[in-house]
Amino acid sequence: MKQSLSVFWFRRDLRIDDNKGLFQALQSGYPVLPIFIFDKEILQHLPEDDARVHFIHQSLGKIRKLLSDQYDSSLAVYHGSPEAVFKELFDTYNVTAVYTNKDYEPYALQRDKLITKLAESKGIRFHSFKDQVIFQETEVVKDNGEPYVVYTPYKNSWKAKFKREDDLQEY
Repeated sequence: MKQSLSVFWFRRDLRIDDNKGLFQALQSGYPVLPIFIFDKEILQHLPEDDARVHFIHQSLGKIRKLLSDQYDSSLAVYHGSPEAVFKELFDTYNVTAVYTNKDYEPYALQRDKLITKLAESKGIRFHSFKDQVIFQETEVVKDNGEPYVVYTPYKNSWKAKFKREDDLQEY
């Protein structure tokens, strides 16, 4: 029988503390498999000595060490397409849900739609949480619902909406 678990997918949020998606995964009632995918689609457009990839690699090493030292756990790191990685995970485990934090880049939005569709086709829930921003998408817009095109009115609306105790919950 396959092991039932939840998957937490690290992306831009390379931290254990104050990570909403990871917190939600840990609340799922199932063991959590934390993963990171070096996406070949993204990597193929970067130089071999890209400082961002080096930073990610170092950060993943720190996360893996922290998980090992403090939680007797680890981090699964993959290289390939997210679709192929998730197909493998779904075949290997009884994945109950995938948790991650939202990514707003155009490629990431397409990728997340694909993974959501794949997960849902297997009866697996895909949860994505606002984590790296205070306000997202349509949370600070004009009264008519349109986005601001002038900075000062946007700034004033943002400041008026912001209430630290309501908008900045730590996980």
